Amino acid sequence: MRFSLSSKYAILTLVRLAAAGGGPVTVRDLAADGSIPEPYLAKLVPPLVRAEILSSTRGRGGGIALARPADTISLAEIIRVTEGNAALQECPFDPDPCPGKADCPLSSVWDPLRERVVRFLEQTTLDSLAARVKASAGDASPHLTTETAEAKAVTDDG
Repeated sequence: MRFSLSSKYAILTLVRLAAAGGGPVTVRDLAADGSIPEPYLAKLVPPLVRAEILSSTRGRGGGIALARPADTISLAEIIRVTEGNAALQECPFDPDPCPGKADCPLSSVWDPLRERVVRFLEQTTLDSLAARVKASAGDASPHLTTETAEAKAVTDDG
């Protein structure tokens, strides 16, 4: 399970919006604040709008904003938009040659781990990440780490 730069940029941008907690912000401002190429960020917006994660307002005073509360948007949902629905189900090992799930000795190792990772991503919301950004006094960029309470809870259970 490896995620693209699109997922990273989408998550960082959405966390910034959640932390700001205000009205619409232009793609230009978000790109500049996050050191993300503006054309790249502009391509990420439409799928996130279609998924009702972002809302977009045109014209003077327009921009993009979260379409719903940050505590209802999970990292898993964002990754499914940026990577596709199968991204959280794919085998991380080279599929060629693959004997198939039934005959694969790695499946019994990978499946439980994948389920824990997916559960962690489903339980981690933009709101929880934005709270970490706000708590980091003077830190303008959200740094996503696995050293969080959620990660510890997921790895400690079961």
